[in-house]
Amino acid sequence: MQSTPADAIAIKEGRKSPSERIPKKLHVFFLGFTATFAFLVVWGFARTFFIPVAQGTYSRPLVVHIHGALFFGWTMLLFIQAWLAATRRLQLHRKIGSISAWLIVPMLLMGTVVAWRDTIHDFYQGDGDAALSFFYGELADLTMFGMLAGGAMLVRSKPEFHKRWVILGSLGLLGAAIGRIALLQAYGMFIVNGLAISVALYDLASRRAIHAATWVGLAVLFLIGLTEVPIGNTPTWISFAHHFLAV
Repeated sequence: MQSTPADAIAIKEGRKSPSERIPKKLHVFFLGFTATFAFLVVWGFARTFFIPVAQGTYSRPLVVHIHGALFFGWTMLLFIQAWLAATRRLQLHRKIGSISAWLIVPMLLMGTVVAWRDTIHDFYQGDGDAALSFFYGELADLTMFGMLAGGAMLVRSKPEFHKRWVILGSLGLLGAAIGRIALLQAYGMFIVNGLAISVALYDLASRRAIHAATWVGLAVLFLIGLTEVPIGNTPTWISFAHHFLAV
């Protein structure tokens, strides 16, 4: 593609040239992605969390309430932030983003505590070592989220990295919601992987190449995800989990 006078002026001023700008229709990708994510989370936890809380019948310990509030708060902020970016309200987007960053560590802590409690409960309710294997998967999911979402907050000055790592990291949290949707349980892996791959397809449609941030994000998701079955079912992990959880 030949450069134009407008391109030369934009490059001189440090802006993207008109020929490099992303078509407007593609800006809605992140809004659609986060809307899909939020829909699946609400659907997945409606029966076990949202409806009981609304009816005042949710009787789990306080730590579970805090865990639910943090994770749902992240889900809503994810959508709100995408909407603000899509509507060019970038100043407010940045202000909210600086607050959102502080959710990550509490989410990791509460996620680990609740996974620890639920694993012990499930172990004694008859799941046995299967609960310990599942516990590894939960920790792996939290690791994906922590690495990518945490990394996204460290590179907020690089929007192309930031926005990709935020949404890809959030996929580490989606399995718990899909696992609670009877119609989708069997397709959980395909849904999560499909959403992850959609980011690469967005790159190809918008910039004709997969962005480095997407490559890194996909590598983290797939490499850690691939460890869940082989490591979570090993005698070494099962033995470690027995001692760690004292079961």
